[in-house]
Amino acid sequence: MAKRIQWADLPGSLIESISARTGPIIAGRAVTDGQNSPLAAVLETRNGRVFAKGLPSDHRMVITQAREAAAAPLVKGISPELLFWFDENGWKVNGFEHIDGRSAHYQPGSPDIDLVVDLMGVLSAIEIPAGPGPWKPIETRMRTYVDDPADAKIFAGSALTHTDWVPDNILISQGQAWLIDWAWATPAQSWTDPAFWLLRLMARGHSIAQAEAIAARLPAYAVADPEHVAVFAHANMNMWNEIDRDHPSPWATTMAATARAWAEHHRA
Repeated sequence: MAKRIQWADLPGSLIESISARTGPIIAGRAVTDGQNSPLAAVLETRNGRVFAKGLPSDHRMVITQAREAAAAPLVKGISPELLFWFDENGWKVNGFEHIDGRSAHYQPGSPDIDLVVDLMGVLSAIEIPAGPGPWKPIETRMRTYVDDPADAKIFAGSALTHTDWVPDNILISQGQAWLIDWAWATPAQSWTDPAFWLLRLMARGHSIAQAEAIAARLPAYAVADPEHVAVFAHANMNMWNEIDRDHPSPWATTMAATARAWAEHHRA
């Protein structure tokens, strides 16, 4: 977790680098959502609002800035447009189109669920181009959470997946769901995103049957091999148990209990 820096406390050289791309900045305010970027601010400029997000160039998580920049041209129309990026004056910064929206609601009966299904349907058709990139494949991310590291290969694929379906990463604006924060963008089988999402639905009050029925509205999940889904459920249980152990919080405890229930369901 990174300590958020207030706009007025940012280095003058960094503000100059940003304003060179945006034009004169009338005002800036740090946002409260999100945890990973010291710089996360909404900027008022003469040409409208911009969202700027950044990390010191030597930060251990700076690869996440590269992932967001690499994902941006692939997700036009479902994510805010990347307006600029730079690595100078000791900071790596991405500047995005600002979307004025609210976080999604995942509770049973929420109309936002239909919007997220539509969003995920578009995303499921997007492939990551062949060649090197800043990606961490899902079989690498998940190999320590399966009984045999080779089992993680069943998740491998070239679909662009988001993987982090917390409600704050979905903005609802004018009847559309927008997907933000591509820090954990991952090449994978496209059914894994609905599988990650259904745990979030369960944590907001859906039963396992209800959450899986919603996930199955996505064709990739509907036809996924049940044995592969069972391995994925087990891996998520191990992952959330680790998070709850190493970084305890009420939300981590809720997610760990949710993941255990889903994994147990697939063992039955």
